[in-house]
Amino acid sequence: MHKFLAFLLICSASYGTVTAQLRKIPAECTDAFKNQYPTGSQASWSDKLSYFQVNFSMDSGIYIAKYDSKGVWKGSEQTVTTDKLPAQVKEGYDKSKYTDEWKIKECTVLYLTGNVMEYRLLIRKSGIQKRYLLFNASGKLLSENSTL
Repeated sequence: MHKFLAFLLICSASYGTVTAQLRKIPAECTDAFKNQYPTGSQASWSDKLSYFQVNFSMDSGIYIAKYDSKGVWKGSEQTVTTDKLPAQVKEGYDKSKYTDEWKIKECTVLYLTGNVMEYRLLIRKSGIQKRYLLFNASGKLLSENSTL
């Protein structure tokens, strides 16, 4: 029994080190974040292997920003309520084939390089039928993808 407990302790200690952050967040990333979002607060960084992600608060909202290892910004996103969507995006959704039986569950504003904004809507018809719809700022449906 003692050997089994020792084995469990070793396994759990090993698991803790595997899930710990793999790399230190580069100063280039933290500096780029501070320059881009000077009023951002409560920053929480994580290493996503191919990029570094920071979750933070700003202007009463929660944001996510992504940077490569050299501190180059790769994009940001903010979850918003439906009433914060531009009229063109609401109109684009209303003209889509999903308005009758599907309900919007989550709205995300995507801030992309090149000063581009897109809007991702998570819609649901049932517990297992979910889709992401991606609209541009003019309300044009760019893509639709099933999700789990």
